Amino acid sequence: MDLKIESIQNWLRNSIFLRVMFIGFVMLLLQIPIAMISGQIYERDRTRIHAINDITSKWGQRQNIIGPRLVVPYYEIQSWKNKHGHLEKTRKLRHAVFLPDTLDVTAKIQNETRYRGIFEVPVYQSIVNLQGSFTKPDFSIWGIDPKLIDWDKAQLLVGVSDSRAIQKQVTLRWNKQTLYFEPGLGKTNSNDTGFHIPKISLKDSKQFKYNIAMSLNGSDSFYIAPLGKNSSFKIHSDWPDPSFQGYKLPNSRKISAQGFDASWSISHISRNYPQQWLDDEFTYAKLTQSLVGVDFVSPVDNYRMTERSIKYAMLFLLLTFVSIWLIEIFYKLRVHLLQYLLLGLGMCLFYLLLLAFSEHISFIWSYVIASSAVIIMTSLYSKAILKSNKRAAWIGSGITILYIYLFSLLEEQNYSMLFGSIGVFLALALIMYITRNIDWYNPSKRGE
Repeated sequence: MDLKIESIQNWLRNSIFLRVMFIGFVMLLLQIPIAMISGQIYERDRTRIHAINDITSKWGQRQNIIGPRLVVPYYEIQSWKNKHGHLEKTRKLRHAVFLPDTLDVTAKIQNETRYRGIFEVPVYQSIVNLQGSFTKPDFSIWGIDPKLIDWDKAQLLVGVSDSRAIQKQVTLRWNKQTLYFEPGLGKTNSNDTGFHIPKISLKDSKQFKYNIAMSLNGSDSFYIAPLGKNSSFKIHSDWPDPSFQGYKLPNSRKISAQGFDASWSISHISRNYPQQWLDDEFTYAKLTQSLVGVDFVSPVDNYRMTERSIKYAMLFLLLTFVSIWLIEIFYKLRVHLLQYLLLGLGMCLFYLLLLAFSEHISFIWSYVIASSAVIIMTSLYSKAILKSNKRAAWIGSGITILYIYLFSLLEEQNYSMLFGSIGVFLALALIMYITRNIDWYNPSKRGE
């Protein structure tokens, strides 16, 4: 009986398969602190978003400018026979919408950074000028009787997504008239926000030139809808890291450390909506789908970068533990599972240190400090558990290579999948090469 117990104990102590299973169990245990750190990253990112929303809700949020457009009311005659056979008629108020022939927009945007605690929020002030021309609205394509058109109640609308951020009275130069906008979009079917001219003259001419000047605060992004038959936009900003978005990229752009200049030229033929329509036959979401503009993005989002880095935690633990295990095999050492666990916890702390430092200093320096601290700690601990400076240097060098490799993956986002796949392949190939002569069925010869 004693011999059987001793035999079982020797098998448990020397079984390579069980050793691998136990090390794998340690790696599974380490997923608990990794999950906790991931939750902390998410929580800090939510806190940052709340801080951003707190500032932008008072300063000005993302700005979408959709305008100008003319809205002209008319009456539709509806007739029917009542129960006595008599013909009855009623008038229903409807609206027709007309877009400009030309729309030229120039925007000068000055960016700055606001703070809420430790969080940075990019905001901007803009001076925007819209100019162009309208042709007098033509109802003939719908066969509407001119007598049913209420020209005296025509309105000019300009949609602004966050009209609270308008800084000064917005003026309109309409041919030779100077008019002042009023808040809201008037008595129309539009549910957007913005401002309008409640009564605008359309009788004196067949061509109307307009010029609209506004001062507008905002944050995060600036977009314009190409409502003109021919639209051209020019944006100048001192932000050095723009991200041009929308359904069409700029025709030309110039980016430097001092800012950028971008311009668009868009014809109505490329849009998914006409130059005029009846209000109840149109979906206004089509206008927002044609927006073009720019996002003011930070060059490095430390929360996003930390979140990306922690996705490689399992791979780092696996390669490090395999390296220590192979040293056990070749040098006939015994590393306790608790020592594996402590070493793994030390590597997990890298992500927590990276998150904490990156909230106060640049991400690059945060990465250098966090990785250096972990490399030094794991190297010194490896010296104790592997009984050799040389073996500890191997582990330290391997972890250093891993952190350099991880940083290259974070920097090269477009090629991270390619570099990651190649790195895993090379790591597996190296392990297969090193272990090619080990006799796994004969533990007594596994170090030869």
